[in-house]
Amino acid sequence: MDQDAAVPAGRKAPPGALIRLRGLYPSLKAAVRKVADVLLTRPEMAIYASVNEVAAAAGVSEATVMRLTRILGFRGFQDFKIALARELVSPLQRLHEEVAEGDDAATVVRKVFEANLAALQDTLAVLNLAAMEEAARLLLAAERLLLIGVGTSGPVVTDAANKFFRLGLTVLCHTDAHLMMMAAALLTPRDVLLAVSHSGSTRDPVETAQTARGAGAKVICITNNSLSPLTKEAQVVLVTASRETRFRQEAMASRLCQTSIIDSLYTLMALARPQQALDSLGKIEQVIVTKQY
Repeated sequence: MDQDAAVPAGRKAPPGALIRLRGLYPSLKAAVRKVADVLLTRPEMAIYASVNEVAAAAGVSEATVMRLTRILGFRGFQDFKIALARELVSPLQRLHEEVAEGDDAATVVRKVFEANLAALQDTLAVLNLAAMEEAARLLLAAERLLLIGVGTSGPVVTDAANKFFRLGLTVLCHTDAHLMMMAAALLTPRDVLLAVSHSGSTRDPVETAQTARGAGAKVICITNNSLSPLTKEAQVVLVTASRETRFRQEAMASRLCQTSIIDSLYTLMALARPQQALDSLGKIEQVIVTKQY
């Protein structure tokens, strides 16, 4: 996605302006990031301020402010202000509390649970449901599925593989950089790669996605950053939303969002082929029942 690309006339702007802004923040250029800092620190001010007042507060040109609104998917600053006003008065809008030194156990637990709930609600607000349907369709139609993820995304793709093969699908899962590249090189146009990466900027998943595309396979990605290098390699992009905090770096909360997307895809696929799903689950149940006392 080109940061300077304008939004086509008549296209509905995406929801969750501030949510999207937090996710895109790491990929913004320096001047645009100054505007983002102002909007994230003082979102209420942006509702009443003019474009030149926001530009002055950020120390940039008006064109830079307009550029950020286009990156976020709005046709102009006025559309952004309207969406922002709606977002700030939404009953789901809550102040995000960070865990602080000195918090007692009850406070820490409450803040962690509320942060996770906020991440799930934010993700649901920005998730492209048409893209979810397309992802489920591609996964079902694939001859083979290759699921990849490194670091904290590794357990997420392992869990996804454990779910998807229960539907009778042929699933490969790799969290090792060399193995995922080797597997991607053997994909065909009948196959699909699903890559999970919170940042979307980790080299191994990006390079593996490039290899898969070179082999003709379709690529689906789940990431927190819709401007990341990984999204440029994917035909279908599923975006999560989580807020990094001082003590919860990268994305403990985002893993819940990634898993929720996986669960949703699994359910969509099962409902698309209910008899096949039930037959596969029945066969699995018959063989694992002997493993229980």
